[in-house]
Amino acid sequence: MSCAGAMVMVNFLTFDIEDWYHANYQSVDISRFQGVPSRLEAETDRLLEICADAGVESTCFVLGSVAETLPGLVKKIAPAGHEVASHGHSHQLVYSMTPDQFRKDLQKSCAILEELTGKKVWGFRAPSWSLKEDTLEWYYPILEEANLAYSSSVYPASTFLYGIPAFPNRVHYPAIAGRDTTILEIPVPVVRLLGKTIGFSGGFYFRLLPGWLIRKAFRKVGPQGKESFLYLHPREIDPQQARLPLPFLESLIQYYGTSSCEKKLRRSLAYLAGSFVRMGDYARARTQDRLLLRRFSPDSGSGH
Repeated sequence: MSCAGAMVMVNFLTFDIEDWYHANYQSVDISRFQGVPSRLEAETDRLLEICADAGVESTCFVLGSVAETLPGLVKKIAPAGHEVASHGHSHQLVYSMTPDQFRKDLQKSCAILEELTGKKVWGFRAPSWSLKEDTLEWYYPILEEANLAYSSSVYPASTFLYGIPAFPNRVHYPAIAGRDTTILEIPVPVVRLLGKTIGFSGGFYFRLLPGWLIRKAFRKVGPQGKESFLYLHPREIDPQQARLPLPFLESLIQYYGTSSCEKKLRRSLAYLAGSFVRMGDYARARTQDRLLLRRFSPDSGSGH
């Protein structure tokens, strides 16, 4: 999809493949619900059908524990042309773990997913955007150890649940301890609305905001040369899903707008047709470009 000034808009379609009870609200012990009959496979099949109808290949951040329980589900995703990336293994908040706990959780999830797909895992998304400023100094080095190419884990604004408001609102290689990492961070797209910085392209924001406003946000972001992504969970297109016993505000965030979400998703994919790429393909292309620039830069002594 072309924008003003011949600038090309780049978008990603992403899904966090986790079950209906995978949430990080303090008021609920999700261990009570593990083993309860799941609609996840049918919900994911529906998402794959929507993608096929729109001719879009997505990036699926799959929870390792889900892959263990439903290996056939993962084996459907990759052959359909979608990227399989890691959402961790146990859906723990990253900032609740020690560096070693996070390292082991990441390694376990990647090993399971790579065994099932026969393909390298290139990306990671933190459950519930659970990064804080003081986790970044060890988070990116651990992703580098795992030979990943990208992360899509930062919400560059603030909510009562998550966010790093000082984080740059653009796709970039974060600098940690004075060194640019080799991990490309693809943060949540945000816009200014009524004096506040908010998301618009997924989850509660996508279900809450009217379609015309979401399209306007994409029009605003695209011409700036910023990459954007849509993100949803399988449960968000399923009004008949089981529900967690949550307080009013958290229940609103978790379930509002599920009855109209599929329709809004289909319209958004049609509106953004032709602009979608998989995150892993994009991140590796950016890395290759970066390596070439370094190799042939005047300072490298390799230029002609």
